[in-house]
Amino acid sequence: MNEVVLKKNSLLSIQQSLETACPPVLETLICQEKFAKKELDHTLHCQYLFWKEKTKMLSFKNGDRNNVFFHVVVKKNYSGIHRLRTDNGGIEDPKLIEDHILDIYRNLYVDSNPNAQITGNMEDFIGTYIPAMVSFEENIMLIKCPGYLEIKNVVFNLNGNSALGLDGFSGVFYHSCWEIIGTHVCKAFQQFLNKTGFFLG
Repeated sequence: MNEVVLKKNSLLSIQQSLETACPPVLETLICQEKFAKKELDHTLHCQYLFWKEKTKMLSFKNGDRNNVFFHVVVKKNYSGIHRLRTDNGGIEDPKLIEDHILDIYRNLYVDSNPNAQITGNMEDFIGTYIPAMVSFEENIMLIKCPGYLEIKNVVFNLNGNSALGLDGFSGVFYHSCWEIIGTHVCKAFQQFLNKTGFFLG
């Protein structure tokens, strides 16, 4: 873990130097950055292999109980874009990163379409320059809240012997207790889709 932090800090230090570097030193810093990236990738890969092996060993002792921990530890390092290098230097502000990425795609589609007009509203832009592939009727069917039978079919298609979910229950629990919990599961799922919360009456 500490080695990953050291490699990340080393790479960040080189990238910060790149932003203010003069042409004579620029080539050297670019080579150092490539080397630092390779070292960081190698260290992350070693860390991944370590956790993979640790998970195998723990699975003999704890079964599937360690899966949530493994995914939280491994995935938390890849939770988004935190820094972006542009022609004008580096960007760290999430709003500026979002605007920069939107500008790239806006310019990409506007340049490829001579009749295009830049609009401030992204939904108007998407509706104008990206063709609709789903009809109105298909869209209604896709966003429709599923009914009791549809949810039950999905639950009963779960592998009963698969790893536990975030709630700590396996598929076999839902299969065997459906008569008791089925209505509540469906209600919770429908409330979630309708964004009304998880309040079961």
